[in-house]
Amino acid sequence: MRVVCHSMASIVSVGTAVPPHVMPQSLARDMAGDHFGGTIANVDRYLQVFKNALVDQRHFCVAPDWFTRDHTLEAKNNLYLDWAERLTAEAIERALGSTDIDPGSITHIVLVSSSGIATPSLDVALINKLGLDPRVRRLPLFGLGCAAGAAGLALAGTLAGDSADTTVLLVSVELNSLTFQRDDFAKSNLVAASLFGDGAAAVVVRGGDDGPIVVLNSTTLLRPRTNRLMGWEFVDTGFRVLFSRRVPETIRTMMPEAVANALAGSGVGTDQVSHFVFHPGGTKILDAYQKKLDRPAEDFRASYFVLSQYGNMSSATVLFVLDEEIRNSPHRSGDYGLLAAFGPGFSAEVSLLQWR
Repeated sequence: MRVVCHSMASIVSVGTAVPPHVMPQSLARDMAGDHFGGTIANVDRYLQVFKNALVDQRHFCVAPDWFTRDHTLEAKNNLYLDWAERLTAEAIERALGSTDIDPGSITHIVLVSSSGIATPSLDVALINKLGLDPRVRRLPLFGLGCAAGAAGLALAGTLAGDSADTTVLLVSVELNSLTFQRDDFAKSNLVAASLFGDGAAAVVVRGGDDGPIVVLNSTTLLRPRTNRLMGWEFVDTGFRVLFSRRVPETIRTMMPEAVANALAGSGVGTDQVSHFVFHPGGTKILDAYQKKLDRPAEDFRASYFVLSQYGNMSSATVLFVLDEEIRNSPHRSGDYGLLAAFGPGFSAEVSLLQWR
């Protein structure tokens, strides 16, 4: 099943924010060894995932000793509400700070998050905190996981359309540290412990094609009967990670069709794409991107950088990659780029971009 959306909206700016506690990967490995050592046979072999993940450090909203104690779902979610509001406000202020856009002129907010629960949704707190127009249209989305940043950008582009009077604020926040389950000794939880980080991102999208980056086309592709590959299982203490070893192979299978859908009707071939803004779910996933697209690792420099410095922040990660690509990769007017992320469902979200 595929859906194609043509928007011609523009990405105006990106802002990011991370919490203050930095966890070096060496410390994370040592803590995982202590935690999983008595329950997983030959644990040292599995701890190699911390080295193979190519993660140097991650940012968490809690200090390292938080992971050594039990916490209720209520306590975890209260931390989520506090830090999610702080980090999203900071990311939004950074995104707006590089523009001449009045916060009161924002017409829509698309909020994506899958690591905490808020009712009323988090966008209400942001409207009050930042003084946005109380008539702003709110679209909070939950459950899209790692694909949500790319899906949110596609939706923002569709909402903005060709109207210069429409300004959409996409906000993503994930506090994956708070989902760690101390009583889950499955290997999937150990892998998650080697990858997950916390962060927030905001993207300003305006209608029309006069911005620095134009969203030419956005597509989504769902692979049927793969809903158990990735996601959460909800237990008394919160969110328990579900992650199958089949994910990289599923991405390899879906990649050709997902990319072809994004390029369909554009006249652009993959050989004309200069920039790859791909969610770095892990090293095997990055390897799948490179092999199926027949591109060198250098083409995914921004993805590797974000993975090394921040880990996998679920929905926010691809927006961090976009920010890194904008800031530190050379561009020429007319360059094409692909922005992509895969997530629960199992689904692919791919957009065709053009630098102006």
